[in-house]
Amino acid sequence: MKITSIFRAGMLGLALAAATVPAQAASVQFHFGIGEGFGFHRPLICVELTDRQLRNAVRDQGYRNIYLNVRDDRRIQVRATKGEWVYLLRVSTCTGAILNRDRLRRA
Repeated sequence: MKITSIFRAGMLGLALAAATVPAQAASVQFHFGIGEGFGFHRPLICVELTDRQLRNAVRDQGYRNIYLNVRDDRRIQVRATKGEWVYLLRVSTCTGAILNRDRLRRA
């Protein structure tokens, strides 16, 4: 019984290892071209934050009364209050960084 369990675990480990090798091999690309910087391209891997993590990231930057609005292409619109003003923020869903801030009205 133990031998079959060990064998199954080993096979699962090999299958998982084989599945990750092509993803690691394609992580960095190099080519020549005009207007491409030095020719290095690295695909952006974005693990999007949850709603709770986004709210915490905005809160940690000094905002309160945080409302998540529209999610669009690795960004989200957020309405939040800081001081005496209400702001409309564009926040990265990958990092939680504020990309753009528009002051809407007094709180």
